[in-house]
Amino acid sequence: MQIIQKIEIKNFRSFGNRKQEKTEINEIKKLNIFSGSNDSGKSNILRALNLFFNKKTNLNEFFVFENDYFQRVNRDDDDIKEELVTIKIWFNNTKNRNLNRQNRSEIKLPESFWVSRKWKKSSEYSTYDQDDGVKLAFQKEKGDFQKDFFDQKTMQLRSNIKASLSKQLTDYLDSVQYHYIPAIKDKEYFSHLYGELQQTLLKEKKSNVETNKSNFQKSIQDDTLILMQEFERVANNNFLNVQPVFELPNLINLFRTLKVQTGLVNLLFRGDGIQAKLIPEILNFISTKESSFTVKNIKSGEKAKKYFIWGYEEPENSFEYKNAQLLADRFKDTFTENAQIFLSTHSFNFLSLNGDNISKYRVWKDDSIESSRITKITYNKNGEVNFDTKDFRNDFYRLNEELGVFSLNNKLEEIFIETEKYKRILENKFKTIKKSENCLLVEDTYDQIYKIAWLKINNINCSEANYESLFEEKANFRVMGMEGAGSVSGFLRAKNVSIFKDNNIVGLFDFDKEGTENYSNLKKEKFWTAENSGDKNSCIFKKRTDHKSCYAMLIPVPANLTYLADIKHPNFSNFIEIENLLPENFLTENDLVEEMEILERKYYKIKDDKKKSLWKLLFNLESKHFSNFIPIFEKLEEWFG
Repeated sequence: MQIIQKIEIKNFRSFGNRKQEKTEINEIKKLNIFSGSNDSGKSNILRALNLFFNKKTNLNEFFVFENDYFQRVNRDDDDIKEELVTIKIWFNNTKNRNLNRQNRSEIKLPESFWVSRKWKKSSEYSTYDQDDGVKLAFQKEKGDFQKDFFDQKTMQLRSNIKASLSKQLTDYLDSVQYHYIPAIKDKEYFSHLYGELQQTLLKEKKSNVETNKSNFQKSIQDDTLILMQEFERVANNNFLNVQPVFELPNLINLFRTLKVQTGLVNLLFRGDGIQAKLIPEILNFISTKESSFTVKNIKSGEKAKKYFIWGYEEPENSFEYKNAQLLADRFKDTFTENAQIFLSTHSFNFLSLNGDNISKYRVWKDDSIESSRITKITYNKNGEVNFDTKDFRNDFYRLNEELGVFSLNNKLEEIFIETEKYKRILENKFKTIKKSENCLLVEDTYDQIYKIAWLKINNINCSEANYESLFEEKANFRVMGMEGAGSVSGFLRAKNVSIFKDNNIVGLFDFDKEGTENYSNLKKEKFWTAENSGDKNSCIFKKRTDHKSCYAMLIPVPANLTYLADIKHPNFSNFIEIENLLPENFLTENDLVEEMEILERKYYKIKDDKKKSLWKLLFNLESKHFSNFIPIFEKLEEWFG
């Protein structure tokens, strides 16, 4: 949902009003993310919207000129000296697209227009003066036919046309529901939220509900079943069984007595994190419910809201990293379907979001004019940040302080995605490993080379058609491709392996940079010995101390490649992958490698695009060509029996 196109703020709190320097928010999308330091003024954008739509500057505070008017100690000639707070919004009324253009006699609210509201020093209870661009936008859409709506004497729009447009504008603005969610989600806010949910639920027609308490209670529970199912999905915890429990002494106190139970504990006694998880779900439910109302199912005198906007301060508060990432994705993919969202954040979970429906802004304090400014964040084709504000671009130190966070956020996001990938791999592999008495865990995605090598060494003839079934029949162990050294290491470093107490497990690493790093890092866990056993030619290995048969091992190093392997320096000097155990002439003749050089010594690196199909060429090799694999299988025979 996207109904706001542009916002302009003048003289509200930290935003000033200067000649030729408008505070505008342009290129607004479905999801709009504002970042900045704590005193930058980003939350004032959300409060300005709350003032515009709800006549409140905070959750329950009316406009107070002395507090909400921009104050600057040292004004200069460029400061516009007017004691007015102005908030101007450009709306996108897609429902009426092309109606005025295509229907000559129609009188419809334009598809695009602005509304401005002004607060004076004398404003009480947030009263305001309103101006709009509806009439001009209407005339523009009518084009050559606009004179059909003019009073022939004044050559202006006739009074009935003005009245119709004014009524439609009022109805349109009344159909917008703006939800302001403060940074601190306390009991006062939850009471306010439940009140909004109550108002929505009570709009629907119910037979005899006003007079029959039990029927009403049942109808409310039926109405909120979807919401409660969403609660349960969001909680996503075996120990957090979410169930709706309603007590209804009377209609006035409905949401004072609403209880959402998680397990046997009232939600109100749960931690802030659990409560915070439910806020966007309730808001999304309200939007969905309001949008479902029709003339047939809404009470007489009630009006359904049609457009929904959220002003959400720091939604990541009380969320762990993983849950904050899931929340950020849900904002992007789900909540924007029913609401246009403006949020302030410090979280790179939100700052790292990208997409056609997202705009990102940096809010910063310009000390030279004692005012907040807003910079639209865009990126060039190289992923570098572009800046639409000259002053901001030229301030190198502020640039590093204010925008350096984005490159860090993107790096952290990459790390998180990689970690989640390994986690998913491990979760899938755990089940298979548990079923296997003897298991060899390898780095590779493709495990064919290990199976074919074992069959060849044991003089078992095989082909592409039968090697899998032969290996399963003849070998007493299973090979598990873990799709990365990190996944092998992650399994071997798991704190609790008691569920695998009856399994014999070996993790095999390549003797390259990634493999030796992950192998060496095992010693950081107290249950792995720091000392190594064996040697490079017959396999270097170590044993886990809290398991009867769990080993980590590096692939053997052929005599002609010893200069490419040094366990004392795992971060470099190691370049041997499992494919390097095959004969060099086989690798070169089949164009499987590229020649590289290190310390004036040449070596062969396996081409990445060849790894997927290399194994299909192995069936033509003889047993002797797999001699470099023998130390691996000798160790497995020793440990697996």
